[in-house]
Amino acid sequence: MEEARERFFSKVNKTETCWLWTAACTKKQGHGQFSYNGKPVLAHRFSWLLAGHTIPEGLCVCHAPHSICGHRTCVNPQHLRVDTIAANNHDTIADGTSSRGTKHHKNKLTEEQVREIRRRGTENQRILAEEFGVSYVTISNIINKKIWTWFD
Repeated sequence: MEEARERFFSKVNKTETCWLWTAACTKKQGHGQFSYNGKPVLAHRFSWLLAGHTIPEGLCVCHAPHSICGHRTCVNPQHLRVDTIAANNHDTIADGTSSRGTKHHKNKLTEEQVREIRRRGTENQRILAEEFGVSYVTISNIINKKIWTWFD
């Protein structure tokens, strides 16, 4: 395990607050990826376990909201928590970083695009998602005013 720890930390750039993963990341979600015992593991999960924490059945290791950290590649255990998948999904939607098939850009859409999506809300959401470069979940949440709630 000590060898894996050393290899892991050789891929981490520690700043004053964050521990930024500098090696491979997953294509879809942009999370750090580490190989342990010949198997890929998400770097933030591995960091959580290295810190002596456990991951209870049915829960996942989540990144802190953007108000605390904002770096998807951060592996600092103080910027992580264990929570439900639903709570994690809620955070990514609230932060504007939902990654289902999208690149990770907070506020990727403009107000004009949100108006257009809501105006075209009866169209196929997957087609709208492809056109606007976001996930169909984002399109649905915009149409149903679960995100961009302040904007009409």
